Formats: sequence, C-alpha cells, structure tokens
Amino acid sequence: MDVYIEAVLDNGGALEAPGRLLVQWFRTARLELFKYLVKAEATGEGKVVSEAQLIGHVDDAPRTSPRSAGHGKFEGGLAAFPWRANITFLTGQGELLTLGRTSSLHVLGGGSAWRPSAAVTLNAPDDSPSCRALVDFLHTALDPSAPAFGRIEGNNFHELTNLDAAPRRRKRTSLRESRQFLRGYAWVTVCPAELTARLGGAAKLERLGAFTGYSRSRREACSSRPRTH
Repeated sequence: MDVYIEAVLDNGGALEAPGRLLVQWFRTARLELFKYLVKAEATGEGKVVSEAQLIGHVDDAPRTSPRSAGHGKFEGGLAAFPWRANITFLTGQGELLTLGRTSSLHVLGGGSAWRPSAAVTLNAPDDSPSCRALVDFLHTALDPSAPAFGRIEGNNFHELTNLDAAPRRRKRTSLRESRQFLRGYAWVTVCPAELTARLGGAAKLERLGAFTGYSRSRREACSSRPRTH
C-alpha cells in the first residue's frame, strides 16, 4: 500500500501562526509517519539517507541532511514560513529510490493557502493497525489548525482530487473554494468545519454513515469512513 496524505490550510482557519503549523506537520511526520526511516538512517540499518530543503526565506539553502544540520535548525526555518519545504527519505544503495517524503508549498498568493503533504512510497502494510496509524498521524498533524480540507489516498499521488477531476474543476479555483465546496471524497477525508455545520453537524453525518466525526476543543471536523471494495 502506497499512500498520499494531503491537507489544505489557509489564513481563514489558522488557529496558530502558519510557521508553527508547518513545524507541527513536519515534526509529526518525522516522529510518527517516518519514525522507522529516521531510526534506519540514525543506526545505518537499511542504508537510508535523507535530504531537506527550505526555499523562500532569508536563510535559503541547498539540500542538506536534516540529521546533520540538526532538526532544531530545520524547524527554525519552518517557523519562518518558507514558500516551500521538504524532507525526502531515499535508499542509500545504488540507484536512489524515494521511500517517503513530506513537503509543504504555498498554493495561493501571499501565503493565503498552503498545502502540506506526505507520501509513503515504500510498500507499507495495509493491516488495521497500519491504517489506523495513518489516520492518527493526520489527526495529530492537524491538531493546532482548522483545515480547509484533508485526505488520505491509496496508490494515488495526483494533486487533483477525484471531485476536481470529474467535473474538470480548476485546481486553484477548488483551493479558493475549499470552505464552500468539498474538494474530494477519498478513503479518508477531512471536511472543513464550515461544511460540517452546513450539513447538520458531525453527529448527523456520522449517523448517516457518510462520515466518522470527531471533535477537538477548538474545532469540529469529520473524516470519511474507510471503505474496502
């Protein structure tokens, strides 16, 4: 199972400074989603190497190893809310192959919306604990924010969601209207609080079976119920 995880954050739903939200996303990815790759790199097992890049602030730098540069320094760069940031985990043997990646990119002008994402490109197990861990990652990574959208897709790494592709909706239009129209309905979908309220609240959506709702102290959101075919 190869998975793609994405969120859309914007100024309208920012409960924390944007840079702090990026730190939360990348830190959760490192400590939860890619902890086995971080361990393999640190111990030399599996010949895993990583590289990091920050673009769009005063300390622009070429790709470096986040381990050698120090995570504190990298997170300091994230806190400055760069235009783009990424960490990629690669095999260190022969031809470099991507094992996992987490990144963030401003997708609308002035940083009014940005899209952090993570891709697990190593064949990950598809048992219940592994799938639960993916959902837990998304919950934790988005905890300080009120996301405009989020999703987890299996074996689909395209930036267009299914509800963007079907009516041929332009990506930038879809992003601007994230809090007015749901952007997609994936294996796991994070529905913004505004749409959840319009549809009668998380409890009603859960009773209907379309979503499994959850609430946090500072936001209400819901995720689509995982389905198997």
